Amino acid sequence: MSKLLYLFLLLSLFSCKSNSPTEIYLEKRDNIVNVHHKIMEIPMEETPMSGFVNIYTIDKYLIVIDYKSDDGLIYIFDKNTFQLVRNITSKGQGPTEIANIGDICPDEKNRKFYAIDHGKLQFVSYDLDSVVNNPSYVFQTKANFNGKLYPEQCCYINDSLSIVGLLEVKGNWDEVNQLAGLWNITTGEIKIGYEHPNIKRKRFRFAASEEQGIYVKCYSHHDLITICNLDGSLKCNIYGPNWDEDITETCHYNMDVRTCGDKIFALYSGADYRSREYYPSQIMIFDTDGKYIKTLETGYHLQHFCYDKDNNRIILYTDDEIQFGYLDLKGII
Repeated sequence: MSKLLYLFLLLSLFSCKSNSPTEIYLEKRDNIVNVHHKIMEIPMEETPMSGFVNIYTIDKYLIVIDYKSDDGLIYIFDKNTFQLVRNITSKGQGPTEIANIGDICPDEKNRKFYAIDHGKLQFVSYDLDSVVNNPSYVFQTKANFNGKLYPEQCCYINDSLSIVGLLEVKGNWDEVNQLAGLWNITTGEIKIGYEHPNIKRKRFRFAASEEQGIYVKCYSHHDLITICNLDGSLKCNIYGPNWDEDITETCHYNMDVRTCGDKIFALYSGADYRSREYYPSQIMIFDTDGKYIKTLETGYHLQHFCYDKDNNRIILYTDDEIQFGYLDLKGII
């Protein structure tokens, strides 16, 4: 009887860690490909940037936010030649300024992009063609934020549905968490999507794809990726080898994640946030069902990246010997 009981307990333990359609446990992620020699530097000497930027693509342009810029906060480059097209929007409290710029949300279908102003609690709209062709063009306010729950990151789909990373503020900023939800910009209604029940400190970066019908959250303090459907329901949780419910100061998935066609690219660090290795050098690749494919070792400390679908490459921003670079994905994935 004791042997049967032991076997039962062993099988029970195994079943708790076995994969299911919604709970995927990875014991290793060791298909590592070194791509350092394939990364091409993008010279930006004529447009020096601070160490605090984020990057996006829309149409034939590369958009760079420089949070510490003494000129305009938003730089627009031709993504094929990397020549500067326009530098726009100063920092400030004036009607043509942004007080505290946050995320950029490209809107390819309508040839627009949006910016979050944390200072004025506004969501502002830029017409892409007007920005490029009219030096005196001024953005328009698209929405205002109210209350203690407002968007911090945004993936625009349409005015009735945008996927947002939200700041949930409790009390007088006594406690702040990040949540992910569905935002109706027209009505202001926000619906919170699936939240993992065992995550205590919610910090993540996220991305969404209308084409693939998903949004993805990569947690900073847990070795966890969550993929959700665009209605907010869970598609799957991907637990890495270092998964633990307890909060850790080690940043496993940090800084950035993007959907790149039918793949998910996520930066991986696994290092203490106080160390130099906090900036990750690896990009892990999954399919949209959560299957791990491979890891790209770039050899650079990465901060952000974006996907250039027209040229099938990723553009990188690093905290290293090069500031900007790109990696052609042909033959890699």
